[in-house]
Amino acid sequence: MARGGPAAERRRTDSLAGRLRMETAEAERICTERAATSRRVTALARSRGLRRFLVRGPWRMRAALLWVALAHNLLRAATLRHAAALTA
Repeated sequence: MARGGPAAERRRTDSLAGRLRMETAEAERICTERAATSRRVTALARSRGLRRFLVRGPWRMRAALLWVALAHNLLRAATLRHAAALTA
């Protein structure tokens, strides 16, 4: 058994499998698509002040995240509407 026990060995094999999986063209496409969507949304939320949550419990946390998602969607819709008005 490797140093660190079975959990460490599992992490090493998962890491190797992940690296091998990322070498495919499909994985590169997915990673690029993900970078363009979810990472951008997270970065925007953090730039708007979302650092730590001041609520406790899964229901309150979910409500706070839904407010963040709603704010993001409304701001994004306003931006797209404004861009469409400028091109029209």
